[in-house]
Amino acid sequence: MMRVRAVESALSLLLASSLAAQGSVAPPAAAVEPIAARIARLVAGVSATEIERTIRELCAFGTRHVLSRTDSEVEGTGAARRYLTARFKDLAARSGSRLTVELQSGVVAVARDGMPSEVAVVNVIATLPGATDGERVYVVGGHYDSRNSDGANGTRVAPGANDDGSGTAVALEVCRLLCAETFAATIVFCAFDGEEQGLIGSKFCAQSMSDQSLEIDGMIGCDIVGNTIGMDGVRRADVVRCFSYALDGNDSLGRSMARALTYATREHGIRPSVQLVFRGDRYGRGGDHRSFFEAGYPAVRLTEPREDYSRQHQDLSEREGKSYGDLPEYVDFDYTAAVARVVAATIAELASAPPPPRIRSIRASRTAYDTEVEFEVPAAAASFEFVQRLTTSPDWEGVIAAANVEATVETKVAATANGRRRALLKGAVLDDLVIGLRSIGGDGARSRAATPPDPDRMQRGRAR
Repeated sequence: MMRVRAVESALSLLLASSLAAQGSVAPPAAAVEPIAARIARLVAGVSATEIERTIRELCAFGTRHVLSRTDSEVEGTGAARRYLTARFKDLAARSGSRLTVELQSGVVAVARDGMPSEVAVVNVIATLPGATDGERVYVVGGHYDSRNSDGANGTRVAPGANDDGSGTAVALEVCRLLCAETFAATIVFCAFDGEEQGLIGSKFCAQSMSDQSLEIDGMIGCDIVGNTIGMDGVRRADVVRCFSYALDGNDSLGRSMARALTYATREHGIRPSVQLVFRGDRYGRGGDHRSFFEAGYPAVRLTEPREDYSRQHQDLSEREGKSYGDLPEYVDFDYTAAVARVVAATIAELASAPPPPRIRSIRASRTAYDTEVEFEVPAAAASFEFVQRLTTSPDWEGVIAAANVEATVETKVAATANGRRRALLKGAVLDDLVIGLRSIGGDGARSRAATPPDPDRMQRGRAR
């Protein structure tokens, strides 16, 4: 259990002011930019040069270990967090001062050999308030701390170029791209502290958000997204792995968020493609997205496909003719920039879209091979769509048209007395399919797909 002694967070106040602004008189409506055009414009601005700059400047602090110096301007974690704060504040002007930056500080318990029982953590957080639906929040994060071969050593050099200077650089670059834009929902960019000591910075952040009852509709953790050459010498830059937790089945909130990434990349022609991995994280390992999953939020982790363990948690050294250490020269900055495009496209899509709908009930018809659905669509949605896939398929395979006939599937929709809607999905055999439902905004942006509970879900210990 994590114990918090102090926290300085202005996020709830920022969201409150955002909601208050929504009640003011709105200016005349401008022409709506289609989401496809908006995302194409945004991702075109991703800069590998900016990514490289961030990673190299973070590595210049020597180490960013949670126990390293805080009294220096050129060395240690204190210098690193001041650097990140300054970079985010530079972007605030680009946002017309809508982007706000804070240090989220607290003292938390640690359960790691050689470490004190409690340490101070400081997360750097930048918040871009939503214009019309500020209570709904999307989080993008990477961890800025680093470590060497000794996880408790706060003095030896630990550049942390890929782990996780790369993920922190992605969060900062996506902020640079999006901060001048206006989105319906709020976007929070986080540089987490203390990941290497048991995810303590992100746990602190997620718990704080949960305590404020924030509506986190999605979190993307970027961790180790800078290497493309594997330990076997094979290079792969065509995919980025996407990990997501699920206690039961394949339709958890995290899996819904993962499929939002595959949709955004396919729909908008973004490379690399997203490889769904139906496991919470790499085998026996963890990352900051777990903190948000454990708080009940939809969360995923992006990681390169070709990890090189000689670059992770290593002292700078050379052994048997091979160099060890997490240095900038081993980072593929173009690949990291490509991952930033994946994240920017997904967050821009979701934060522009209405909230996800709710499926209240679903059942197979007893008179035909049809499916009956009762659902609710947010008032902000211009329209909606049903999607489907076979139960054995990892991703959505097609759209069931909401008001007409597509192939052999027909959808009929009617309103109910309590404001909910009912749909008859003709030709959709529920026994064989998973049905999802997405909200669509006036600009064409799609929400995450909502799904009904899996009927096979059983209480633990009851299945035989």
